[in-house]
Amino acid sequence: MKKKRLQLFVSSLAFILALNVPFAYFNTVHAAPSEQQQEDNEESEIGETVVPQEVITIEETSDIDETETQEKQTSVETPEKTETTEEETIVELPEVIYTYVTVNAGSLLFEPNKTTKALLQLTDASTIYHVNRTDNDNWYELSIGQSTYWVARENLSEANIEIVVPEVKKTVSITTKKFFKIYNKPSTTSTVLAKGSQATKLKTINIVDNYFVVNVGNQTGYIAFKDVELSFKSSDKVEIANKSVTLYTVVNSKFKKIGTLTKGAIFKPTKTTSKYHYIKKSGKQYAVPIAGTMPTKKANSLATLKSATYPITLYAEKASAVYDQNGIKIGSLNKGQTVHLKGISKGHGIIEYLGQSGYVDLANYYHKNIVNPTKNVTYKAYSYYVKVFAKLYPEFTSLEKIGESVEGRAIYALRVGNGKKEILVDAAIHAREHMTTNVVMEMIDNYSYSYNKKTSFAGYNVRQTLDTTSIWFVPMINPDGVTLVQNGINSMANKNLIKQINKSSNYKRWKANARGVDLNRNFDGEWKYVPFTSKTYKGYKGPRVFSEPESQALKAFVERHKFKSDISYHSSGQILYWFNFQNSANYKRDLALTRQISRVTGYSIIPPLYVRGSGSSADWFIMSQKKPGITVEIAPYAGEGPVSHKHWNNVWNKNKSIGLLASKEASKR
Repeated sequence: MKKKRLQLFVSSLAFILALNVPFAYFNTVHAAPSEQQQEDNEESEIGETVVPQEVITIEETSDIDETETQEKQTSVETPEKTETTEEETIVELPEVIYTYVTVNAGSLLFEPNKTTKALLQLTDASTIYHVNRTDNDNWYELSIGQSTYWVARENLSEANIEIVVPEVKKTVSITTKKFFKIYNKPSTTSTVLAKGSQATKLKTINIVDNYFVVNVGNQTGYIAFKDVELSFKSSDKVEIANKSVTLYTVVNSKFKKIGTLTKGAIFKPTKTTSKYHYIKKSGKQYAVPIAGTMPTKKANSLATLKSATYPITLYAEKASAVYDQNGIKIGSLNKGQTVHLKGISKGHGIIEYLGQSGYVDLANYYHKNIVNPTKNVTYKAYSYYVKVFAKLYPEFTSLEKIGESVEGRAIYALRVGNGKKEILVDAAIHAREHMTTNVVMEMIDNYSYSYNKKTSFAGYNVRQTLDTTSIWFVPMINPDGVTLVQNGINSMANKNLIKQINKSSNYKRWKANARGVDLNRNFDGEWKYVPFTSKTYKGYKGPRVFSEPESQALKAFVERHKFKSDISYHSSGQILYWFNFQNSANYKRDLALTRQISRVTGYSIIPPLYVRGSGSSADWFIMSQKKPGITVEIAPYAGEGPVSHKHWNNVWNKNKSIGLLASKEASKR
């Protein structure tokens, strides 16, 4: 009985197995180990790494038809009738080749082919990495900072999500400290991707604030500056690695913040301590914190500083960027900082920055005093100054080159104010009368400062006045003649002609332009009635009306505008000319304005002379424009030469408000 029951149990078990398990299972799971498997087992006994077997998952199915069940049942009951080969019964699974993977937390990374000592450890199991297959089936490659490491295949799990290679923006070689971490964000509180326990050489793909960025298996990893060995040698230059670092000046051991240095800026320190890099230049000392910097062999960002021909001090009206000569931002200066302007290049001001040349947008700065009127204002100085004013205040100035002189020197006009109505103020049409340039330039200096700061000057609300009627200043109509008087015959191109005309070594007396034409006899204020004289240092009216490029330039400039009046400055006599046969209405208007100027200056008004024929620019303006043209002689009679600078203070005090007076008067017309 017991024997019969045992047979029945075995038959039932066989039937159940036939229903639920494919027949091939018996041949694969219960087959005797092959020779290769025996060899692998032997190798595992001596401690070599064993490649894990693939796990074969067999899915159960509930949709088994009756025929299939009978076939399985038959095969179980009569196994001797089933003829199969080994190839038919062994299931061949495709080998999985990993490309994108996750890794087990704590997975070790080794030097290729040297898997006895771990170099790094991967710590996050959720991050997906890119890996490459190696010649050894047990290992895959993973790249960190352009260095290749091996990670065991058994620690990898396939991920079906493709990741994008991070962009390379800045490559530098770094060496970590002995212990370091790589984070998935630029924060030490973010997820740690990997950590190391020995100094490691890596290459970056970028640098962000306080972090070097590295490629970790096509993921972006961040290594804090504090985990990198930064050693500054005396031969090294310093590169700003952070977005910005603070720039200080140091006076009597006191640190004052003056601005920043921006990422990528490079400088050569005078010395480096444990906390700061110091730069000592031009009698000043600057300091930059070490934190956020790194050593470099690259060239300095800043060019060598050149001395200024016309030194100007400016003040930062707002935080202002500083650029190198290639237009790359290297730093900034805080609002209120003082800078020393060395020149203008490509539309930017060149300033002293760390003792070298920095480039700034002058519209971010303002001046207090630019012109020194107690000395001669030369052609080169005036032409530089008007460019500076135009760059400082583009919102209410405009600079125009209206022509050139005989020898090619530029004649400039500068507008101050935004008033739609306009007046003209010109000067230095006579060479030896160059103090008039000082008057006009000092007006520009003071009016633009007051306009910018919204302050009054000489009793006038400057912004309000010049936003009604703006002033166009032409500070030097005769730049060749002024240059000759101030600098002598060797400053001129037409030396022989000038010598022949002058017939003297005294060029201080010269009034004409470079070819001997008196420009204030060349305008058509009924020029045809002006007597001809021989060509000399003064008085020659020229071969024809408007024969000279200087008079042509002023004529064309006037005709492009609708000036309400012209104040033309001359230098000798303390008198006012205003008449040139106006009609009665204009006569009254022009005389009224002349009287206002006389009351302020104390200068005498010349009564109508009723002499026909004038080549004066102001007389031509009266006749052609039908508007006031007033010639202002600013100083006591000086004879055949320039006005002495001893008269400057008196001249300026009398004339400082005349531009504003004329502007306000014109606003009513």
